[in-house]
Amino acid sequence: MAVRFIIEGEWSGYTSGQQRIVHRSVHAGSYKKLRAWAEKAFAISYTDGTCLYIKVRDCKPRERVQQILGYKSLIADCAYYDVNSVFALQQRQRKTA
Repeated sequence: MAVRFIIEGEWSGYTSGQQRIVHRSVHAGSYKKLRAWAEKAFAISYTDGTCLYIKVRDCKPRERVQQILGYKSLIADCAYYDVNSVFALQQRQRKTA
């Protein structure tokens, strides 16, 4: 059976009571660059001071995971440009456009 991993994102919120899981996605083990970026980045910071904290873990065999794909494109874009903030992502996207 192929190895899979989970990327889970928890939004920090404006207060501690607002913290919640807003992203959970399952990826094939062959996405090594994505996993390496997610483990290195730790979080994606927003310009308003909040963060999307990122956790990475292996899937257990036959584990069923309820995916929440709320931030899929943000995580993919940050991994592609190798940045960990929305501001840096916007800057990189402007340079390449």
